[in-house]
Amino acid sequence: MSAAQSLGTYLRRRRERAGLSVEAVSAGSRIVPRLVEALEADRPDLLPAPVYVRGFIRAYCAQVGADPEAALRLYEEHIGPPPPLSVPPAPAKLVVPSGGRWGRVAVGALLVVVVGVAGIFTLGRRQPDAGRRGNAATAATRSPAGAGPSVPTTTASAPNPSPPGPSERVLVMRAVEATWVRVKPDGGETTEETLVPGEVREWHSAGRFQVTLGNAGGVELELDGQAVPALGERGHVVRDVIVPAEGPQ
Repeated sequence: MSAAQSLGTYLRRRRERAGLSVEAVSAGSRIVPRLVEALEADRPDLLPAPVYVRGFIRAYCAQVGADPEAALRLYEEHIGPPPPLSVPPAPAKLVVPSGGRWGRVAVGALLVVVVGVAGIFTLGRRQPDAGRRGNAATAATRSPAGAGPSVPTTTASAPNPSPPGPSERVLVMRAVEATWVRVKPDGGETTEETLVPGEVREWHSAGRFQVTLGNAGGVELELDGQAVPALGERGHVVRDVIVPAEGPQ
């Protein structure tokens, strides 16, 4: 293997030797065609995080009969080592003078502060209790003999309930296979990414969701906690499907 050979060149040549097209590799590896093309073009800016790309490389090599370890070495050389972790500086230590006259002065000042704070808290706790006891004694003196404690006759008016907000719909997507997805909630921003098996995503909308899937059978959908039928079969691409389906709700 040439030292100057890139990952994209290595993969493309192995695919051409195997007589396969980009679409054939995509269908066999479950990698959407645009990511296959990004691998062959050495465009890491168009690819997801390296942990997912390594899985794509292994799946690609399995389709074309290439050595995955050689391809992974080329990928690591291309992206370079991860940046070093920054270590925060150690906090400055508090230096307390020890021994001598200044040490005794510092300890004495600290004790005065502690005693003063404790006294403030003690007075603050006693004063409310004394006030409550005085009020109770006054009420008992003014009450007629044999009568029970006075009960307020005024009642607080119940606050007016606030009007309910607009209902919000929640779409949950669970990936069971590697799937490229694009979701646009009504009035929200479009998100686009590739999910790997086990990943879960959630979107919120006051209306509907516009969904595009690179592998329609590779995800499970729930709308407001209710399962949504599959939007298509495994390996099939569906574009701009409205969830829930258009029509009266």
